[in-house]
Amino acid sequence: MNTDKETAIKRREETIKKLDALAVDYCKGLPLIGNYKLYKSENQICKRFIASLFFSMLACDYMQDRHYYETEGKEITEQAVDEFRLKNYLFPAEIKLLEECDERTAINLSWTIECCYSLAWVLGLVSTEEMEAPCEPDGPHNLFQFIKPFHKFEDFKASCKLRQPSEILDMVDLYYNYHWACVDHRINPITNCGELNEEVVMERRKALEWIISKEKDWSDISLDT
Repeated sequence: MNTDKETAIKRREETIKKLDALAVDYCKGLPLIGNYKLYKSENQICKRFIASLFFSMLACDYMQDRHYYETEGKEITEQAVDEFRLKNYLFPAEIKLLEECDERTAINLSWTIECCYSLAWVLGLVSTEEMEAPCEPDGPHNLFQFIKPFHKFEDFKASCKLRQPSEILDMVDLYYNYHWACVDHRINPITNCGELNEEVVMERRKALEWIISKEKDWSDISLDT
């Protein structure tokens, strides 16, 4: 047996132990997660965390207070884009949110706060225990504490500690299995997904998969289960 397959099998065995502890069902035939390459650098992950955090907040402003969105909300976001040099790292939907937003765009971007949560974990800002726990929707203000003290990208990056590739792949495997349980529970309610929230799981998994994907925009990543 080659080392990569051995690693993938051991990874799945550890995942199953965690699923059993949470009373979450799993699929024995779900493909294994081997030693994928991390295609995103620490620099890219930091930029994406900051961008997603500010734009998810702006999306919430759009839905909750249109006047604030048009004034202070946009001003704060544009300032962040300048301060942290995010312009070349924005996704099309984020640019649309600033220029000609609509309800669907805002709703989709508001959910990316959960992507931020995954990236915060990858950057060492959120504990593994918190990341592995059954998940309910988070709020942008809980994560904003990590960026609030900083006005320069280099200072924020210095506050982070990127996790090891093996840790990230372990979490990819766990959320892959979480997502399968959520989707299968929706189709077949007898499948137990514990206290997992499917939309939260999907968004957090999307960010993890983005790190091991060549795709620039995580909206282009397949999240098959």
